[in-house]
Amino acid sequence: MLKFKNYIAEATFSPKNFPSGVGKNDEFSGAGERTTYAPEDLNNYKFKEGFPMAKPSKMYSEDGKVVKTLKKGDNVHFTTPATLHRSSEFNIKGRTTLAPISLKGFDQKVDGYVAISAIEKPGGNNQGRVGAGSKTQDTVAFKVKDIAFSKGIDVESEFKTARPGSTRPDLEMKIDGSDVQFEIKGTSNRKAPITFFDKSVKRSGKKPKIIEDIADVYRKTLKVKDGAVSSLMSREKFPPTFIGLIDFFQSRDPKIGLAGDKGVVRSGKLPSEFAITDKSILTKMRKEILDHFKEGGDDYFVVHNRSGDTFEIYYVGGGKASNVLGMPVLPQFKSFVLATYGGASSGSTRVGLKIKI
Repeated sequence: MLKFKNYIAEATFSPKNFPSGVGKNDEFSGAGERTTYAPEDLNNYKFKEGFPMAKPSKMYSEDGKVVKTLKKGDNVHFTTPATLHRSSEFNIKGRTTLAPISLKGFDQKVDGYVAISAIEKPGGNNQGRVGAGSKTQDTVAFKVKDIAFSKGIDVESEFKTARPGSTRPDLEMKIDGSDVQFEIKGTSNRKAPITFFDKSVKRSGKKPKIIEDIADVYRKTLKVKDGAVSSLMSREKFPPTFIGLIDFFQSRDPKIGLAGDKGVVRSGKLPSEFAITDKSILTKMRKEILDHFKEGGDDYFVVHNRSGDTFEIYYVGGGKASNVLGMPVLPQFKSFVLATYGGASSGSTRVGLKIKI
C-alpha cells in the first residue's frame, strides 16, 4: 500500500519549490531556487503519486469559499500550470501562499487551492524516488493511474505491492470500484523472451501445478524420431508426470536431468525439444498460462521495459474485475520454452517459462 512514512514530516513546501516562470510566481521570494515538485513537463513528471497533507487545511474555490477540509495524510497533487497565489486574492485572513491542487492526479482538473505550507515535501533522499530507484511495481502503479486518469476512470491513490519473495500479487489497486490485480515482469531487453514465471523443482515432493500442466502439454504434443512422446512414454512405462517426462528424455540423452542427477550439470539440463514455435502447441500453452493467471486471480499482465521505460499491459481476465482499463488481451505467443533459469537452488533446479509475445 502506498505510504508516505519515508517523507520528513517537518519539510513542507515553499515558493522555492515552484517554477518562477509561471503566472506571477516570480513575484514570490525565492521562486524556482530549489527542487521543483510541481509538474512542468507532463511527459516526464517524477512525482505522479502526489504528496500527503502535513496537517489539516482548508481547500478553497476560486471565489474564496471553503469547498473541503483536508485531513492530515490526505493525498493531493499539484496541477499545471503550477501558479502561486496570495491569500489576499481569495479574501482569506492571514498571510499564506496557496497553489491549485487536484485530489485525483497531477493532470486532472483543479479541485481547489490549498496552502502549500500544509503539504509535506519529500526529504532529500527521496526526491527522485519515482524517477530513479523506485520498484517496478510502484512505477507500474503510477502508469496505471495515468491511464485511468486519461480515460476518466476512478482510481484510488493507495495501492498494495508485494515484498520480494512474497506470494501476494505483484500489485493490487482499486479501479472503478473493483479490486484489480497485476502480474508484473521487468526486462532490460524487450527482444529477448520474457520469463513469465520461474519455479524450483526437484525429484522429491510435490511439483508446482503450472509445471505439471505444461509437462502434460509437452507429453501430449511432442514428437521425437521414435514417434509420439505420449505413446512412447506409455509403452516404456514412464509415468505421465513432469518427472516421468524428464526421465523419458534422460533415457535417450543421459545429459538431460535435474540438479543432483548423475552425469547432469549442477543446475540441471532440460530437453531442447521444450523450445516450441509450432502454433498449435503455442495455443495450448497460452491457455495453460491464462488458466494460471485465473488461479492466481490476476486481471492484467504487465511488461515493463526498463531500458526504454515503456509498458505493455495485457488483460488476462483471471480476476473478478472486467477489463476496466480497456487493455488488449494477452496476444498469441511467438515462442515458448521451459528452460533452466540460473543455478540450482537448495538442491532444486530452477526452471523458467520463457515466452515471446
